[in-house]
Amino acid sequence: MVGLAVGSFLNVVITRLPRGESPFRGRSRCPQCSTPVRWRDNLPVISYLLMRGRCRACGAAIPWRYPVVELISGLLTAALWFKFPASPLLAAYAPFCAGLVALSFLDLEHFWLPDVLTLPLTALGLLLSLVLPHLRWYEAWLGALVGGGAFYAVAGLYRRLTGREGLGLGDAKLLALIGAFLGVHALPWVVLVSALLGAGVGAALIWREKAGRLTPIPYGPFLAAAALLYLFLADIVPGLGAS
Repeated sequence: MVGLAVGSFLNVVITRLPRGESPFRGRSRCPQCSTPVRWRDNLPVISYLLMRGRCRACGAAIPWRYPVVELISGLLTAALWFKFPASPLLAAYAPFCAGLVALSFLDLEHFWLPDVLTLPLTALGLLLSLVLPHLRWYEAWLGALVGGGAFYAVAGLYRRLTGREGLGLGDAKLLALIGAFLGVHALPWVVLVSALLGAGVGAALIWREKAGRLTPIPYGPFLAAAALLYLFLADIVPGLGAS
């Protein structure tokens, strides 16, 4: 239930940040007619199903993203509780997972990984490494420096060689965020798996949609997916975690 409620708030963040609005001010409202949403119509997932995906005031379709984000957030929160039951590590990995969900959908919809999310979350990860036992502090700080620095160098090299943007600076900052929470040892896995996921989706788009090979594809969701796989599998798959 907590995870579903967090997902509802993440939808507010995803909707309002691109508009330059604060997610903390004002009641939730219909994105089409701006009618304030009553509490009974603001229950995560349930209200969407009861209203058949349409605003009660104007009848406009509610984007599918709303229940999807709520469900993903609820499932991730439940998975975190089973992995770290009543553990202080929830204070680190709950905001980490929530941030990855918000950033993924912002990148999917707007090709945007905003500094207002990536930078504070990176700072939070670095600070938590000083007080929580999930990482040695130098693993987190190296993770942020190596993750951000490596992607920044690759993006700069690609731009110099081709004259085009390949990886954005937002991707570099996202990898720095991931490194701050998961440590430097997680970066090879995250980079490799995200590249495989991205290549697979890109090939499918080229084949199915007849898209060109230079069609832009948001890379943030693949980095986030690889990071979440590492978080939940690192102590299950032999050889995946830190040595």
